[in-house]
Formats: sequence, C-alpha cells, structure tokens
Amino acid sequence: MAEAGRKLSLAAWVWVLIAGLAVFELVAHPLIRAAVPSDESWEAASAFVRARYLATDRIVAAPSWADPIVRSRLGDLLSLRAAAPGDPAGIDRVWELGIRGATTRDESPALEKDFDGVRVRMWRVSSDEVLYDFVENIENAEVELAAADGPKACSWTSARPAPGGLGHGPMTPSERFICDPHRPWLWVGATVLQDLELQPRRCIWQHPAGADPVRVTFPDVPLGERLVIRGGIDYQSERQRIHSPVILRVWLDEQLIGELVHHDGDGWSGIDVDTASLDLERAQVRFETTAPDPTARLFCWSASIQSGRRPVVDAPHRLHGGGR
Repeated sequence: MAEAGRKLSLAAWVWVLIAGLAVFELVAHPLIRAAVPSDESWEAASAFVRARYLATDRIVAAPSWADPIVRSRLGDLLSLRAAAPGDPAGIDRVWELGIRGATTRDESPALEKDFDGVRVRMWRVSSDEVLYDFVENIENAEVELAAADGPKACSWTSARPAPGGLGHGPMTPSERFICDPHRPWLWVGATVLQDLELQPRRCIWQHPAGADPVRVTFPDVPLGERLVIRGGIDYQSERQRIHSPVILRVWLDEQLIGELVHHDGDGWSGIDVDTASLDLERAQVRFETTAPDPTARLFCWSASIQSGRRPVVDAPHRLHGGGR
C-alpha cells in the first residue's frame, strides 16, 4: 500500500507540474508578445530612418542578432562598404535601430525616437574624406605572383564564385584575379571577411603564397594627407593562434613606406601612413603579402587615401528627438 501511495503521490506531482507550466504559459505569453515589437513598429521606425537617410550614413542594429530584421527593412540602402566598413572614414552619421534597451554606443545620441518598442537613435560622427578607396578600385589594379623565374601575372577573370562558410573562409567573388588554378585560395579580389570579433569587413583578399610575395599594384592613385591601412585574418583561422604572421608591405613609387605585421590575436588592426609630407599629387601604390608559412593565412586588407575633416552634413530638414 505504501508503494502505491508513493506512485500516486509522484503522479499527482507530475500533474501539478504540468498544470503549473500551462498556467505560466498563459500568463507569460502576453508579456512575451508585448516585449516583441510588431511589424507596424518596425515599419514606422524604418520609414522614419528612410526619410532622413543620406548616402554618407550607416545603419546598424542593436542587439546584433536583430541585424537580419533591419536588413529586411532597409537593406536596399546599405552598400557593402557601409555594411562592412574597413574603417569609419566617409561615414558622417550612424543610425541605430534597437530593441530591448540594447545599444551599440555609449555616448548620448543627437536624435532619439521610440516606435512602440523599436528605438531609433542617431549620432553624428567625425569623419575624414575618402579620396580613393582601394577595395572599390581593385579591378583597376595589376596583380602578379613573384617566382624564382620571374613574376607571373594574375589574370582578371569571371569565374564561378564559391560561397565560403565554416572552415572555408569568406566568399570567393565571381570576378577576381586568379594567380594559380592549382591553388584555389591564391586569388585577389574584393570580399567580406569576418574578423576576430565577428565583425564584417569589406576588404581585398590577398592570401600570401609564402616567402615569394603576391603583389597588387595601383598605377595612378591620388594622394591626400594619409594612407589608412587595416587588415586581418578570417576568425576561424585567427582564433586558433597557432599559425605564422602575415607581412603586408606597402610601396609608393618603389619606396617602402609602411609595413603591417599581423599576428594571430591582433584582430582587425592596421597602420596610418603620412603622405602629406611627400609633396606628390599622384603616385603608384603597391601592396605585397608574404608569410613564413602560408598555411591557413586567410588574410584580407582594406586601405584608403584620406584627407581633412569634412563638415557634418545634416538632413534636409531639422530633426527633433522623440521620447523613449
């Protein structure tokens, strides 16, 4: 009888637990739904940003996992450079669409308005003028692979793209310089890399071949005040922190003007090179990558010629912040 009583007691507790879960779901469901912004809220917030968007703006999501929602609403406004910047130059304002109190910046915004759960915030950011973007002009470059019997030109080719993904690095674009068909990773072209912090970076893929440099030459580049160079390795390789460094050397009219040595763990980093003192209006710029061991050196870099501080460009009409 005691055993039967224990079984009855256990069965009773199971039913109590089931009933409790059902009650919790009935109570929690309206609260959960209230915490999720409606389609109408997203639409109103997106329309507000769209009406004020300028070509020099950037749009971000907070938290980051809401990015697909923001892209579905405003993706047509986002260039690859704005969505995955190598550096912040050329961006005058940052628009943030955030939910659940998340934000991407600590400072107070210039504008803030709430749309029933979707908060729009805008910051004006100080930005340098971009005179020349090397990523955008990669098609105009000359690419070659150094070898013992002399340099070999890499041909600009339209070929089948590769999607990239886990264990394969970033996407291989359909148009790129192919340096060696037997080494499918030995190409040069524009892609988007996920850096060590899982941030997207639009950049030029220039995987080193080893001690012999891969050379990318831009024959006629306008010079401003500085050459800003950033680079990194795909996070899947860099986070292992077991591979050799990558060396990116930069030459201007056959003069070495900068060297970026990237070690695993550096993340997206770089150097700035002063060009104002060179007293040149235009020059040839060459980028060379090497590595003691090229294994898993999925290296990608971005660079731009920058000059001066631009005044902040406001929207066509004055904006007024809204409530939280």
